[in-house]
Amino acid sequence: MVIEVLDPRRDPEPAYWRPLRAKAGLRADWSWEVLTTQAWAARTEQPVTVLLEDGEPRGVVSSAWVTGLTRRHRFARPKGRGRVGGLDVRAPGSGAMPGWWFDGTDEDGGVGMLLDSFVPAMRAELGFGLRALLVRQVGESGVDSVRGGLKMVRRTEDVAVLDVSPFSSRDDWMNSLARKRKQNLRKIFRTFEADPSIGVRVRPGAEVDPVEIAELLRHNETKHHDVPIVPLPAFVGYVSALLRQPDVHVIEYRETATGRAIAVATLLDHPTLPIARHWAALPPELGGRPNLYFHFYGETVRWAVETGRTRVVFGKKMSEMKASLGAHLVPQYAAAVALL
Repeated sequence: MVIEVLDPRRDPEPAYWRPLRAKAGLRADWSWEVLTTQAWAARTEQPVTVLLEDGEPRGVVSSAWVTGLTRRHRFARPKGRGRVGGLDVRAPGSGAMPGWWFDGTDEDGGVGMLLDSFVPAMRAELGFGLRALLVRQVGESGVDSVRGGLKMVRRTEDVAVLDVSPFSSRDDWMNSLARKRKQNLRKIFRTFEADPSIGVRVRPGAEVDPVEIAELLRHNETKHHDVPIVPLPAFVGYVSALLRQPDVHVIEYRETATGRAIAVATLLDHPTLPIARHWAALPPELGGRPNLYFHFYGETVRWAVETGRTRVVFGKKMSEMKASLGAHLVPQYAAAVALL
């Protein structure tokens, strides 16, 4: 087994990267262009570790190297990574997905390989200054692999996944919901459809102005300060790189008179499990409209049904509300591992 530890800020896209993405089903936020842009705008160094066997990639891990040099309001240092720290294993984009893939490891979701192969490789790369590992988005099948010894496992936010395979239309989905939720959605959809001042459409991400999208995303980000380290704002460079990927679509709401965008969502496409990634809307005092958030879920279901997708990820947070929309809540865990 050959291990390559890559820094997207400096290393060019490997020849095997696109075939690896296709084989592993890694979405647009794993494209090398997007990884590069994100790494330059990150607080921490963002190594990408690839395991190869006979020249073929058999696994990949995205992580962040966190040390005493990491600061809340400072980008990653261009030189000198810090000697003592830990690796935060996380997906490079959506927090609803694991930050690793290993070929043929469905039994425990690849968690065993993560500990058995990734950790020794990174110890060789970083030395004995690597003291800890935080693994996010561990599924129930992988919990036993991270129990025992110097490990601590905690349940985190569930991920909401909607099965759209039983539905032939948005109305089919809506009719499957509880009476109160169905009535509420019908009212929202009727109100929206009777309002000629606003329109909605799904477009390829490459057709949308990234500056406009980033500005809208920043309105939404100001509401989410419920975590110890507040996420960085949406940088236009990152949004531009993400939107350029062919497997990114945008649901946009625009005023028909002015063409101004008042709400937007991004969809990261996938043959079997696309993700509703971003949502942002103007607040009412700036011209936003009420209930577009619920309308967006209806449009996501419509898009998924019309494109033949069988499931769609609604992400984390507000799990009870998403369950009321028919989503199945998939338990997730985080594991902190001490490395001696």
